[in-house]
Amino acid sequence: MDLYQLLKQIDYERLAGSSGEKKARTVFKGHLSSWGLEFFEEEFEMYAFDTGTATITTEEKEFKGLPLGLTKTAKVTGELCFVENSELLFCQKGMFANKIILTFTRSASLVERLKEENVLAVIYISQPYKDLSANNLRQKSCEDGTIPFMFVSYDDAKELSRLHGKEITMEIKQNVKKKKAYNLIVDIPGTGKDQTLTCLCAHYDSVATSHGSNDNGAGSVILLKIAEYYSKNPPLRDLRIMFFSGEEMGLLGSYAYTEKHKEELKSRMGLLINVDVSGDDLGVDSFIALATNEIVGYVDGIFKEEGLLFNKKLDIYSSDCIPFSVLEIPSVNLMRWGGEATYHIHTAGDTAEKVSQRGLESTYLATRALTDRLLNSIIYPVKKNIDPSLREKIEKYVFNSSKKEPKLEWRKKYEL
Repeated sequence: MDLYQLLKQIDYERLAGSSGEKKARTVFKGHLSSWGLEFFEEEFEMYAFDTGTATITTEEKEFKGLPLGLTKTAKVTGELCFVENSELLFCQKGMFANKIILTFTRSASLVERLKEENVLAVIYISQPYKDLSANNLRQKSCEDGTIPFMFVSYDDAKELSRLHGKEITMEIKQNVKKKKAYNLIVDIPGTGKDQTLTCLCAHYDSVATSHGSNDNGAGSVILLKIAEYYSKNPPLRDLRIMFFSGEEMGLLGSYAYTEKHKEELKSRMGLLINVDVSGDDLGVDSFIALATNEIVGYVDGIFKEEGLLFNKKLDIYSSDCIPFSVLEIPSVNLMRWGGEATYHIHTAGDTAEKVSQRGLESTYLATRALTDRLLNSIIYPVKKNIDPSLREKIEKYVFNSSKKEPKLEWRKKYEL
C-alpha cells in the first residue's frame, strides 16, 4: 500500500484522547501486526475536550465560531473592543477591564495578561480565505482557570470589528475533562552492531475539526512505511519508532515519554528524527536540525547523494523534538511545506485531498536514507550534542509551553 492510501485510512479528526485517536492507532497496529512487528502502548493523562461550539450574538445577527481547545462552557455579555494588535493591552493598563476583545494577534504572554486586566473574553480572528483556525490552550491554563477564547472567520471579523463599543453576548459550549491518550511504540532490534539507539517520531493527533492530513497524518504514515521497510530489512543497530499523541496539546505525549524513559535515552540514544508536516504536491523540502552544524552538514550531504535537495537550518523546532532537547539529545526535523496543504494547517481544510503521493515521497525517501546511514554505518556517525547557542531558545520555548521553570539536563561547559 502506498503512502497516500495509508493516509486516506486516517483521514478524520484525531483529537488526543478521542475515539478518532483510538481509531487511527488501531489502523497502525493492524499494519504493524501484519508485518510481524511488536509494539506497545503507553498511556498518559491530560486535560482534553470534545470539539464544541461557539456563537456571538448581537442585536441584529448571530455569528458562529470555534472555541479554543480546553476552553470550558461559558456565557458572557459585555462591550466589544476591536484591538487590531493585542500588544495594546500591555500599553493601556486597565483600559479593557470587563470587555470582550476582538483581535488579530496572539502572543504567549497574552493569556496571563488578560486575566490580570480582567478582560471578559477574547475573540481571535482566523486567517483570510481559510476555514476557522483551531488551536488549544495549554494544560496549566486549564488547571489555573482562564477566560473564554474563540475563533471567528476573517469575513465575520470584518463585520464584528465595526461593532466596536457595542454590547454582544459570547457563548461557548465545550466539554472539558481529564482523559487518557496513548503513545504507540515500535522497537525493531538491530542485529548486534552496538547499543546505540536511533529514534524516529511523528505525532498522529490533530486539532479540533481538522483531519490533520498534512499536520501530521503525513508524518505518521511515513513512519509506518519505514517500519514496514525495516521489518523486511533488519538494521545493524536498534531502531525505535514512536507515534506520539498530544503534540497539539503542548507536546504532551513526547514529554510523558522522555520523562518515563529518561535514563535509557540519556545513556544510549544517538539521534532523533522527527517527521512533522509533509504532503504538499508542490512545496519546499526542508530540515531543521536542533543539533550542531556538524550534523547539519552530514545530513545535507546524505540527502544530496540521494538526489534530494533540502533547505537546511540550525535552530529549534516547535514539535516533539523539544522534550528530547531538554536531555541534550540532538534531532533532525524533516518537513515539506509551502503549498496548498500547509496553507490549511490547523483548519478543517487540512484533508487528504490536498496531499499527494508525490508530496509524501521525498520526505519518506529522506527519512529512510538518513535512518539507513545511522543504523548501518560502521561507526555511528553523529555525536550526542546540541549547539550551546540554542540553549536559551530551548529554555524559553519550554517555559512558554509549560509555564514551568525549564531544567535542561545538559553537560557542563567544561565537561568532555
